Amino acid sequence: MKCHKCQFDNREEGKFCKKCGIELELLCPSCSNPYSPDNIFCDECGHELDGAVKTEKTIPTIDSERKHVTVLFSDLSGYTAMYERLDPEEVREITSRIFGEIAQVVAKYEGFIEKFVGDAVLAIFGAIRAYEDDPVRAIRAAREIHNLVESLSPRYEEKVGQPLLMHSGISTGLVVTGKISLDKGTHGIIGDPINLAARLSRLGQPGNILVAPDTYYQTEGYFNYEDIGLIKVKGKTESLQAYRLLTPKAPPRKVRRIHGLRANLIGRKVEIDRLRHAVHILENGKGSIFSICGDAGTGKSRLVEEFKATLNLKKIQWREGHAYPYTQNIPYFPLTDLLNRAFKIQEYDTSEKVKEKVELGIEFLIGEKEELAPYVGSLFSVRYPELEEVSPELWKNRLHEAIQKILSALAQRAPTIICIEDLHWADPSSLDLLRFLLMEPECSALFLCVYRSPYSPFSDYNIGSIEMSHQDIHLLDLSPSDALDMVKSMLRDDSIPFSLLKFINKKVEGNPFYLEEVINSLIESEILVRSNGVWRLTRSITEFDISPTIHGVISARVDRLGKETKRILQEASVIGRTFLYEILKSVTRAKEGIDGCLSDLEHLDIIRTQSLQPDLEYIFKHALSQEVIYSSILKKDREAIHERIASVMEQMFHDRLSEFYETLAFHFAKARVDIKAVFYLMKSGRKSLRRYAVEESHQYFQQAFDLICGKLHKTMDEKEVLIDIIINWALVFYYRGDFKGLEELMRSHMNIAETMADRAKIGIFYSWFGFALFCREKIKDSYIYLKKALELGEKIENQLVICSACTSLTWVCAELGLFKEGIQYGERAQGICETIDSDSTLFFQSLGGMSFNYFYMGESQKNFEIGKILLNYGRKHSSSRSLVVGHISIGHAYWAAGKLSSAIECYQKAIEVAKDPFYLQWPGLFLGMSIAQSEQFRESEPPLQKVLEYGMNCGCESIGSPAYLFLGVVMIRKGSMALGLNMIKEKLESCKQNERKFGIVLIEYILGKFFFQLALRLEPVSLSNMFRNIAFLIRYLPVAEKKALVHFNRAIEAAGEIGANGIMGQVYYDMGILHKLKKRTGQARECLSRAAQIFEQCEANIYQEQTREALESL
Repeated sequence: MKCHKCQFDNREEGKFCKKCGIELELLCPSCSNPYSPDNIFCDECGHELDGAVKTEKTIPTIDSERKHVTVLFSDLSGYTAMYERLDPEEVREITSRIFGEIAQVVAKYEGFIEKFVGDAVLAIFGAIRAYEDDPVRAIRAAREIHNLVESLSPRYEEKVGQPLLMHSGISTGLVVTGKISLDKGTHGIIGDPINLAARLSRLGQPGNILVAPDTYYQTEGYFNYEDIGLIKVKGKTESLQAYRLLTPKAPPRKVRRIHGLRANLIGRKVEIDRLRHAVHILENGKGSIFSICGDAGTGKSRLVEEFKATLNLKKIQWREGHAYPYTQNIPYFPLTDLLNRAFKIQEYDTSEKVKEKVELGIEFLIGEKEELAPYVGSLFSVRYPELEEVSPELWKNRLHEAIQKILSALAQRAPTIICIEDLHWADPSSLDLLRFLLMEPECSALFLCVYRSPYSPFSDYNIGSIEMSHQDIHLLDLSPSDALDMVKSMLRDDSIPFSLLKFINKKVEGNPFYLEEVINSLIESEILVRSNGVWRLTRSITEFDISPTIHGVISARVDRLGKETKRILQEASVIGRTFLYEILKSVTRAKEGIDGCLSDLEHLDIIRTQSLQPDLEYIFKHALSQEVIYSSILKKDREAIHERIASVMEQMFHDRLSEFYETLAFHFAKARVDIKAVFYLMKSGRKSLRRYAVEESHQYFQQAFDLICGKLHKTMDEKEVLIDIIINWALVFYYRGDFKGLEELMRSHMNIAETMADRAKIGIFYSWFGFALFCREKIKDSYIYLKKALELGEKIENQLVICSACTSLTWVCAELGLFKEGIQYGERAQGICETIDSDSTLFFQSLGGMSFNYFYMGESQKNFEIGKILLNYGRKHSSSRSLVVGHISIGHAYWAAGKLSSAIECYQKAIEVAKDPFYLQWPGLFLGMSIAQSEQFRESEPPLQKVLEYGMNCGCESIGSPAYLFLGVVMIRKGSMALGLNMIKEKLESCKQNERKFGIVLIEYILGKFFFQLALRLEPVSLSNMFRNIAFLIRYLPVAEKKALVHFNRAIEAAGEIGANGIMGQVYYDMGILHKLKKRTGQARECLSRAAQIFEQCEANIYQEQTREALESL
């Protein structure tokens, strides 16, 4: 047989040409239709096949990918009847004719026949080459196939005995392709859309075309549908919404706007003028803030680029930082990015070099470096010994101050513009820093905050508190005339083909990114060409040439790239929006031609050079391009590339790895190298916590936990890592105030923790669990676990375990009424804190626990002493938590001394300095209680209600319960006597159950005082309240005095058992007043004398003076 390419005569049964190696196939010499060797006549044109030639077969192939495709499954109705009535040879002749013409229809719309299955055909659109309108193409193909079969049906109806009709199902979604080669039949395309299309086809009646929701959403602008409601589909647990195709829409309408490539800046003159005016004001020494926001592709970055180009950068200082999707949990990333550029820090600089550049940069700007350099340098993980003892909170405060001074110094040298791009991907700590800077009027700079709608960095922030002027620039799509000008600018020609103008006006609309991508796509597909200096269209533009989706536009462009170029682009997308040349070069499997491929991609404006110095770095022109390209890679291939990237980074940055913990964690996690991912996630979590970035730290530990917990059968090493995660994570739960979550986490992993060979880890685990139980008001269980932790720590002689257990026991003992024991634990913890390197939390928490013990004992002077120590420590180390506990301690001292107004002031100061949820609620509780104690019941309700809500939501019943108790008192004073009394009694039972002995004393005293006031009618009852509480008053008024004495005596007895002298003095005083008013002088004198003795012992001078006056009046 003669080869069509080289004309060599091959043997008849040959499959490949012996001379040129091309695969051969039989073609009809008349119409070039392929045929089988046993054919006598061409089944297309009827030509006799004696003189046929074998020729090469062009077979497109694609490698495995994840692709969004549209699947068409068409089934032939009447096939069974055909087999029953006709000879098999006749059936074959009919089906061959039908399926042959169906194949041509599919090919016309550039689909791909995956396989023929009996009486059905499975076609894929977008597998070999993506088009932006693949769903529309599939539906048009289905309609044409249905019309085709319907037109052929009359020829065979008499033979078959019924009409021949098709019924089809169409579905759009993600599939995984195998290596597709069209000469081998089926090709391993798998995914849910294939099954769904087949199911829909079988559910349809003859002539029906049913489509799935994803297909409907992408084509409803082109076709009319009937909503047939929810249908049950085999293999699906839930019913599926389906639609029956009716008719095409005339004219079709677009269902969304899209965006595209590169032109002069069009339609943004007003925005540029506003920015230029801001520069004029800046040159006169006044800064301002601009929020530049808009949907993806509306030209935010382009506006900034063009604005920058208008500036004289010899007179204006420009500083910029960027955030990226993978940096959302890296604290201060935009800041480090800005400083990298400002100080010319290179990726491969050693830690020593980075330190040198930071210090020189700061010294150049400010004139001195010693104070600021350590805090700025530590952003780059440069080690400064003087920071090792600095608390995370102090580090954060000093960093904020350092950056403020640096930016202020910049602004003083010359007018300064600070641009933060893609702020919607910024981490919370960066946003806090930005807001801090914007609050400071000293930094007279122009801030440009660029972000994607609908995100806003100031949505939950009081913008009115910002000192500088703030303006919004919200970018919208271009007007039709501006869109046309943009196309003219792109093509550098005012003479645009009329058909193109018509198409743009009708189809494209005004998103700049979409416009540019559409024009590029037309040029690259050679539909729009320039010849003899004139642009012309090589054919009419149809809706098949341009897609209504961004995903489709980008996918179509990428599918036109060469194989190696596409591979390199995909590998680059795994690195991220920006990627270093050296990393890509080390990662890519395409070792040859990488420079040429990158040059081609730049020429196509898919990527751009971000910087040449100090290292060659590229950036994807648009974030959406990187995201779409990344999503097209098979998961297993992505994982392999992520692992290569992480391994390369470990080698490149081995001497400054701490700077890249977060990025390494990201890549190893994506690579599913779980052990390394967990290793770096934990390091990232601890690093974030040191920077006071609590939410970021929580996310890192959560990811590490999820990775380990995802393993069904854990090794002992993995179990040990899991417990390490939980122990480190516990501090984050504590800062966040989530004790319900902490208890659940630790309780569910107790069995694993107790199998650890490392007994110290078990001790720390018990200690944290005991503290969580204390916060949940499970006091007895808390004491048991903390004692177990202490005993274990003593047994293995581990001071950290002992200190942790003693610190929490200090608090627990206060609630159990074991005051002297609690103070001993606190003193022991204080002694250990002086000898070990531990978190400062243990120091001030153990002091705080001692303060509560002294408060319950009524020793106000001790509270003053501890409070002063805590305040001095907090101020020295910039620890808000120590300040909070210090103010509470001094507030307790004033309360115990009878100075309630001073106590209230202290609790208010504690609230003002509190920054964590947990530390905000403690002073809130005592503020509400002290206000209620001073008889201002309505004013006490809001803070108490807030604390109660927190306690219920976060599982901190240890402060929620006292709030509930005092709200019961408030309810009584508001007139809901029965409700209030029941609330108080409910808490009494709770305290008894949990052995909160001081709580029992307090509640018995509150009950006694309530009945005491009721018996003596000390509180006026309004007429309306009297009628509301008539049944209550009838029941309790006659026995009020007796009940008051019963509760007072119970309070005295319980207080005596535990040594709660302060409150015992209050009980004796009130009981003495009751006896006095009832003319029982002897008993009154006895009670008041005992109260005076206790108040003198407690140095409660105000209470003592009140008692003395009462005694003198007897």
